[in-house]
Amino acid sequence: MWKWRIATILIIISIVITGCSLLPTKTKTTAVLPELQQPPEGAVYNNGNFIGYSDASDHGYSMAIVTIENDKIMNVILKEFTELSIEKDFSTYEYKPSVKAHQQLPRKFITAGNSQVDGISGATASSMRYRQAVERALSSARKQKSTNIYFNGTFQGRSKADNHGYGIALVKIQNDKINGVEIKEVNEKGELKDFNTYPYEPSRKAYREIPGQFVKKNSPDIDNFTGATHSTEKYREAVANAMAKARIIKELPDLIDGTYTAVSDADNQGYSEAAVTVENGMIVDVKLREYDELSTEKNFFTYRYEPSVNANRELPWAFISAQSPRVDAVTGATHSSTHYSQAVERALAKASWHKSQQKYFNGVFQAKSTTDKHGYCVAIVKLQDDKIQDVTLKDVDEKGQLKDFENYPYEPSKRAHAELPAKFVRSNSYQVDVVTGATHSSEKYKEAVKKALESATLR
Repeated sequence: MWKWRIATILIIISIVITGCSLLPTKTKTTAVLPELQQPPEGAVYNNGNFIGYSDASDHGYSMAIVTIENDKIMNVILKEFTELSIEKDFSTYEYKPSVKAHQQLPRKFITAGNSQVDGISGATASSMRYRQAVERALSSARKQKSTNIYFNGTFQGRSKADNHGYGIALVKIQNDKINGVEIKEVNEKGELKDFNTYPYEPSRKAYREIPGQFVKKNSPDIDNFTGATHSTEKYREAVANAMAKARIIKELPDLIDGTYTAVSDADNQGYSEAAVTVENGMIVDVKLREYDELSTEKNFFTYRYEPSVNANRELPWAFISAQSPRVDAVTGATHSSTHYSQAVERALAKASWHKSQQKYFNGVFQAKSTTDKHGYCVAIVKLQDDKIQDVTLKDVDEKGQLKDFENYPYEPSKRAHAELPAKFVRSNSYQVDVVTGATHSSEKYKEAVKKALESATLR
């Protein structure tokens, strides 16, 4: 009897196994980036990330990066640039309607699924520029595109900077032809040159005549202007960059237009900061700063160590020429050169479309609180894999001297200095409870840690 039961069980198991082998196999799915997916049949737009620019005027222009997936707007990034091709910093911008437009319009475009959204009161011009930039990004995303190469409109481009400044071009395009060009030149102080009073005649003549040459040739590739070769090169590059923005079909560059600020690791000698400006995927300007161990900026007009002065003056042009953070160190200023290179590399990481998923860079970051009549506080924060590993705090008095907490008479301040670092580490944040009796010091330490974390932010 038991043998019959075993045989029956074996037959049933065999049937189940055979049946299971005939079931359809479950395929393992792999996440695909939006730009690699195929849109559904009948879709209006291609999937991916698309960039568009508004018309430029004496008030500047706007840029939009729009992410499309299955005919839906998934994300919108907006930027606004001045008439000097400088990105507006909306974290410090004083005109609130413009800040509001920059913050709120991306969500409006996503919700509407198109560029036709209501503007922000008080920021009519900015709203119109953003709408146009988004509409042009959507036009670039369309599966059925115009037969034209360029959008009709006026587009602004700039050249790389050197120690004499940089060039700007506003290029008007109509039916794939250059219809007009306005050129400007910005000096080393960031001011527009006045060619009505400019002393060098060949430069004045070039300023008058070169725009017509671009129109006549319908191209940025004009011959050098006699006596103004350097200016001609800048204008050519500026016109080429303007025309790149005007193209209907264009790839999203690895480096996105704008100005990106980043800092190096801090050590017992301080740290460095780099502000890197990107235009059409190129490094076009670099500004460098250096801070000491108490977060005081070094004044290189009065600084006595010449190699450090040379590094601050020469390395920006080296980075622009190399189009890379990897350049030779300045003799005698290896430490400064290394810090500057790291800061530029981090700035370019911020500019990259393909960012790491981390929120913060790994490293050691230093920042200071605001200064009041009692002095200021400094925080040095070590980060690894988005975790605060260590915090060092310093308190600088109104005379610029470090407070000696071993001999400090006020006990609550001593406790704040001793206890807060561990609190910051445990909470992995600057938001911790203040130390009783040392509220003022605690708040300044918290502010310094917050600013250190902000300087470490990758996104």
